[in-house]
Parts: sequence; C-alpha cells; structure tokens
Amino acid sequence: MRIGIVVDSCCDLPKDFIDEHKIVVMPITLRIGELLIEDRRDPAETQSFYTKHLDRKSEDFAESIPYSVQQIEKLFLERLVLDYDYVFCLTITSGRSAIYDHAMQASRTILTKYRDVRRAAGVPERFGLAVLSSRNMFAGQGVQAAEAVRLIRAGGTPSEIGARLRNLVDVTHTYMVPADLFHIYKRASKKGDKSIGWGSYTLGSMLDVKPILYCHQDQTGPVDKVRGFDAGVERLFTKAAERIRRGLEVPHVCISYGGPLEHVSGFPGYAAFERAANEAGVNILLSPMSKTAAVNVGPGAVTLAFAASGQPLH
Repeated sequence: MRIGIVVDSCCDLPKDFIDEHKIVVMPITLRIGELLIEDRRDPAETQSFYTKHLDRKSEDFAESIPYSVQQIEKLFLERLVLDYDYVFCLTITSGRSAIYDHAMQASRTILTKYRDVRRAAGVPERFGLAVLSSRNMFAGQGVQAAEAVRLIRAGGTPSEIGARLRNLVDVTHTYMVPADLFHIYKRASKKGDKSIGWGSYTLGSMLDVKPILYCHQDQTGPVDKVRGFDAGVERLFTKAAERIRRGLEVPHVCISYGGPLEHVSGFPGYAAFERAANEAGVNILLSPMSKTAAVNVGPGAVTLAFAASGQPLH
C-alpha cells in the first residue's frame, strides 16, 4: 500500500528529509503589506526572508493565510488520491491556525469524490485519509511526521500508524528560546494569546530576560526564564540531553533555528547534547525555522521537540 504524509509549512523538518521521503507540504502564504510570500520550506528563500523582512517591527507586519478548503480539495483530487492509497494529513495545532479545520472540511468532499477520479485513471478505487492535529507546532510537528516516516518504512499499516500518531500527540513536547521578544509579544497580543504579556515584554527587553516557552496539547506558555539567549539555549540543550538519557518515545529530536544553521553547533550546550543523542541512537533533525514561525516568534529563535512520556524537561 502506498502511504503518504501531508504537512503544512509550519512543520520544521530538513528539506532533504522532506524530499527523500516525499512528504507533501501545503504552503502557507504570508501577506506583508501588499506583498504575498509563499512559505514552501525552501532553505535559501527562508534565509533571505529572515534578512529582508524580519527587521521590521510593526504590529501588523504580517498576516498568515492558510490553504483554503478548496485548495486542499484540489491538491488531493488532482494529485494525492492518485499518488497514494492512504494519506495522513498532519497539521499545526488548531489553536494557532485554521489549517486543521480546513482540512477536516475538505476531507468530506475528498472522500465522496475520490472514487470517480481513481476509476477514471484505472487505479483501484479504495482510498483512505486521516486528518490529525499535531496539537503542537514547528519542531513538534516535525517529530510526529518523522515518526510517521519511520513507521511507513517499517511496513506499518494505516491503522497501526494512525494509532501511534494519536498516542504521540499526547507526549510531544516543544520548547523555544526566543532571541527577540518583540514579535512574540505583538503577535500574541494580536491573537489574544497569553504567552507573554506587556510587563514580561518590557522587563525582559530591559534586562535581557528570555522566557523558555513550552507547547503541549494545544497550550503554549512560559515555563522558565533566564538572563540572556545563550543561557537559555544552554539550559535547553542540557535538559534535553538529560531527557534523552532517560529515554524517548521515538528515536529522533527535531530542532529548528531562525538563522544560519551552521551557527547551531556553536551554541552553548549543543556539543554535549549531540553526544548524548549519538550515544542513545537518537537522530537529530535540524532545519531552518519556517517563515511562518519566524513571523510569529522573531528571527534567531531556537525550538527543540521530542516525544516522551512522564515528566518533560521542566
């Protein structure tokens, strides 16, 4: 059986990993003034975007436009129902985007129309589709998608893979250290998010205090704070190494960075974290942070995600 994976462009995974495993990316469009920019997870375009656009500090700097119901229907009916026999569509948390709701609405039409499309192409008519909210974002989505790839390569059935992904949703943990609080405060306040308030933004900017933010099961908020970005990433990598030694649910950790990836290996704590991962047989998937994510959290942010039961890092 041909099993495919569809994600939105907020899912932080390396481009070569996406290409190798034929993961289909639904792009998100960013509106910046009158300019429309598509987020297709192209590394060169993403780095250029960081440089050209993320130095602008305006509350209405950007608006993200997710794939519409009609665009999702078209993607499936013109391509995916022929390329695959079963597809998992894994989206960013529904609390941050309408992509999940749009995909759920589109699935009803797709599942009523695919037979005629497959019959006309001479393809056996049976086709299945599961739309899942990761209940997470950025690197957290990447962890779940990477595990789906591993299960497909191991010969898992759709029911086995679906059950596994639904369990992973509850044990996926994403942490982030921002370099600049401005974008988080502005975007969060605009959306009514409680991730960071005016007092925290003002004090943090004055004293260079960085929150460590945590996303789990649709909820996002600060779980710790440190003085300075370097101290924040060092704490994140140190605690992640400890968590790896205690054991993970899946053998990979996803990291994304809103800047040149060659800088990551020089961050405090990364070398020890990498050794712990190598010793445990855990694969590190390092990717540029998506344009869409960077608009919301600012340039230079680091996210790290893993799947583990029991106590997370904090």
